[in-house]
Amino acid sequence: MPTLTTTTDPPRHDRARVQRRTVRTLVVAEVISGSGIATGFAVTSLLAEDLGGSATLAGLSQTAATLGGAAAVGAIAAITHVRGRRPGLATGYLAATVGAVACLVSAVVHSFPLFLVGMVFYGAAGATGLQARFAAADLAEPQHRGRAMSLVLTTTVVGAVVGPNLTGPGAAIAERLGLPPLSGTYLFAIVGFAIAFTAIAVLLRPDPLLLARGQDEAGEREKPPPLRAMLKALRGNRPAVLAILTIVAGHLVMIAVMSMTGIHMHHAGTGLGVIGMVLSGHLAGMYGFSTLFGWAVDRFRSRPVLYGGTGAMLLSLWICGTAGGEDVAQLAVGLALLGLSWSAVLVAASVLLSESVPVAELPAAQGFSDMAMNLAAAAGAALSGVVLERLGFATLTALSALVLLLPLLAHPALRPQPDRSA
Repeated sequence: MPTLTTTTDPPRHDRARVQRRTVRTLVVAEVISGSGIATGFAVTSLLAEDLGGSATLAGLSQTAATLGGAAAVGAIAAITHVRGRRPGLATGYLAATVGAVACLVSAVVHSFPLFLVGMVFYGAAGATGLQARFAAADLAEPQHRGRAMSLVLTTTVVGAVVGPNLTGPGAAIAERLGLPPLSGTYLFAIVGFAIAFTAIAVLLRPDPLLLARGQDEAGEREKPPPLRAMLKALRGNRPAVLAILTIVAGHLVMIAVMSMTGIHMHHAGTGLGVIGMVLSGHLAGMYGFSTLFGWAVDRFRSRPVLYGGTGAMLLSLWICGTAGGEDVAQLAVGLALLGLSWSAVLVAASVLLSESVPVAELPAAQGFSDMAMNLAAAAGAALSGVVLERLGFATLTALSALVLLLPLLAHPALRPQPDRSA
């Protein structure tokens, strides 16, 4: 029976070679799957409204994808904890492929319930892509963890740019095949997710997490259940708890403000084309400069970048909150800064989490972090609309600032602790 860990330490140059191969594989999977994600989500709301018959029901599609992403993270983390990164990430992309197929079939048979089921599985794609950043750091040297993680995140911007441009060709292909026009983009998503699955399943060898465990645990075999491992990793671990709380708060705030900025602008009469340009700047900020923040984390350590990112996010909330819906330039600057600061916080907090938790409990802690992150996104998207409608956009940004400060207020004693992974 094959073991799940490697007990011999490979030479350092072999570790470096495996790390380069790992990052290349993750980048390929991320670019291709990212295109599939952006391609499908570009028409998701339109197809949902067509199948459901109302804009209200159409909103359920995003909720289904977000909750599906949270569930996928739990499954990926459990598999990764026991069997390694390769089976965990491959399972995530396989689930996303199934989801894309279900969405395509739902368009053909005109079934809204099937579409929602498909979106639940479709949400696994984004969750898997985020989990991939941790795989990039498994074998990275401590001084290079930030750059390794951020490189994988940065490649997401390629998919975000390419994906929406495939909607036209997708519709043309669908018409040639006798399919509904809106279903064509899911053909690209199916192919993209299937290629990402194959790349991970075939090329992510040796498994970076199992190799890291073999080097760091001297042949330890038994792993505690994921929940117990997560609790063990976080109990009394201030840096890890701070990292998770900051990731959750930052993501909730980003989703809440981003999702309502377009509506805020639309209510003021701003055109859809202009709104789209503002949101594109935000997406570019989210992923386009991740490598810069990765370098900063490696150069200055994670905490200064985390605090700096939090401060920049507070500034972005002030810029957005003091802008009217017609103040396009101010909102564009504020939303771009929101994306940049989110990236800084995510990279810094992810590195802080990875360097604060022993490798035996790392997948469980990382999975819990991303699961909480997805649930926060669902809460942020749901509550932000209520706040905007009843209290206004300025109040939404003010409340978001309070949420962002909660991790720091709840953690007054942030004394540096020894690196537990050492």
